[in-house]
Amino acid sequence: MLTRWGSQVRRHPVAGAVGAAVVWQATIVVVAKVLPPLDPGWFPQLGPTVVNLAGAAVVLALLRTWGLLAAGGVAGPGVMARWPVLLPVTVLAGLAALPGVEGGTAALAGGAVLMLAIGVSEELSSRALVLEVARPLGPVRAGTLTAVLFGVGHLDNWLFFDAPLGNTLWQVLEAGAFGFFLCGARLYIGSVWPLVLLHALADYLEVYSPGKTADWLRALDVAVDLALGLALLLRARTAPAPAPAPAPAPAPAPAPQT
Repeated sequence: MLTRWGSQVRRHPVAGAVGAAVVWQATIVVVAKVLPPLDPGWFPQLGPTVVNLAGAAVVLALLRTWGLLAAGGVAGPGVMARWPVLLPVTVLAGLAALPGVEGGTAALAGGAVLMLAIGVSEELSSRALVLEVARPLGPVRAGTLTAVLFGVGHLDNWLFFDAPLGNTLWQVLEAGAFGFFLCGARLYIGSVWPLVLLHALADYLEVYSPGKTADWLRALDVAVDLALGLALLLRARTAPAPAPAPAPAPAPAPAPQT
């Protein structure tokens, strides 16, 4: 069934990208709702960590079945000489944490593990799977569609997890812009793994830094994400799409008996 779905996805990249995003999102919501509370004192974020790892496992199964592990940037670190393109956004994330971080040892350590799990899950689902499925549309349109789906996906915090609507709408905008930049970075670098590290770091500093991030800094984040993301996607416009995974060679016929 997954193989048949993969062939449909290749013929209909828009519907395929939407379907892949929905499958990951549904996995996150369903697992979060059915999982019993998991918040031991030594790892208070165990529950959401398990939820995100479950989402990552589903995405990895799809990437492997559809032969997109290498094309989706999962098989290696990409061009490491291009990793510095992430520096401007990394610096902006650091500015939000100038007051430092606060929390007990267990909370801060568990938070680091949770944010890494979120980074893995969201980068595999959005920048590896959804972006690669949408890639026949061209870099800019594929990146835009992927970013919109990534941003809108954060509405689940309001729909299913009781987050205030106003905060959620701002999160949709910020996540969409961040996702747009990450799409460009993924195509430029050729790997999701440096994006995982940046994503985890940005989330960690935002969550565990005391106080509210200044509105001017949040607006600057959005502007830089959109501008740099567009520049990287335009640069990727002339890059050839990755070749599909080759079909396995047929087994040789047995030699005739003499």
